[in-house]
Amino acid sequence: MRLILVRHGETVWNAERRLQGHADAPLSERGIAQARRAAAFFAAEPAPGLVVSSDLGRARRTAEILGFPDAVTDPRLREMDLGDWTGRFIAEIEAEDRHAYRDWRLGTHTPPRGETWQAFRGRVGAAIADILARAPGDAVVVTHEGVVRATCDVLVGLAPQRLAPLVPGAVTVFAVNRAVSPAAARLLTFNYVSAPDDLKIRGLDHAPV
Repeated sequence: MRLILVRHGETVWNAERRLQGHADAPLSERGIAQARRAAAFFAAEPAPGLVVSSDLGRARRTAEILGFPDAVTDPRLREMDLGDWTGRFIAEIEAEDRHAYRDWRLGTHTPPRGETWQAFRGRVGAAIADILARAPGDAVVVTHEGVVRATCDVLVGLAPQRLAPLVPGAVTVFAVNRAVSPAAARLLTFNYVSAPDDLKIRGLDHAPV
């Protein structure tokens, strides 16, 4: 089977370089366009056996645009809880501590009152295991950058520091063999977008979640 993960389209807060975590902001006009472009990935494909979305609005709206308005929601697929960083601008955080935001993206720093990487990885891993167990065919997951990165860690051992930033609306695909236990996975596609302009972003810190 294939496990296909889609990051939500850009939100207004993404464009402002403002961190969301469990908070929510609507998709920007660019984010809606990104989701529409991502929908083309599924246009010529057979219907997936299961579609699951984060319960946050930016992911649910992206799922609707992708053509999956009836996607099941799972709160375990939410972005990492950013604690006191929720709603803050990246520039403010970096002004206080030059390396804190970078180190958080690398999985080595936890925001004050935020979720640790290991706790986050654990809840995402449990959600992905359930999806793999119950999907009758290919599964689509509409979610957040952190969840995609955690899934890469869980399924193929790619830790955060080994992954490039994931752009809004990007598609990531795993081939999963469920005939063995635990299921074996290969990463087929990472950070796929159909429009080159969507990859015109700043460096490591470009992508508030």
